[in-house]
Amino acid sequence: MAEPAEGLETPRSSTEIVSKVLTQSSAATFLKNAGLRTPVSKSAASVAREAQLREQLQAEKERADHLEEQVDSLKKKAEEAEESMARTQEVVLKTQQELEEFRKKQEASDLILQRILGLNSRNT
Repeated sequence: MAEPAEGLETPRSSTEIVSKVLTQSSAATFLKNAGLRTPVSKSAASVAREAQLREQLQAEKERADHLEEQVDSLKKKAEEAEESMARTQEVVLKTQQELEEFRKKQEASDLILQRILGLNSRNT
């Protein structure tokens, strides 16, 4: 009892040792009468229920993986859309700047043309 059992770091308690000895012998009746649990083999129903729960757990994991893939796909599409929108906004901004420059040049050209026409009308 003072020495640790194989694979254990600490020695077993006296309760653990007595419990193990009693469960290995025909003293299972004693343990039941004393109100202690005895190791019981799993019934076919509990084995079937465990298998069913494992299947449900696996199905849930697969669904979660599928949903995660969908979320990742949607995130990727959203990022691509944002990048496309940013590029479009850059093009729009550049076009607006070019249009403003064109308007300024047009105003300058109109002013020059008015002066030329004004000079011609004075000379005639």
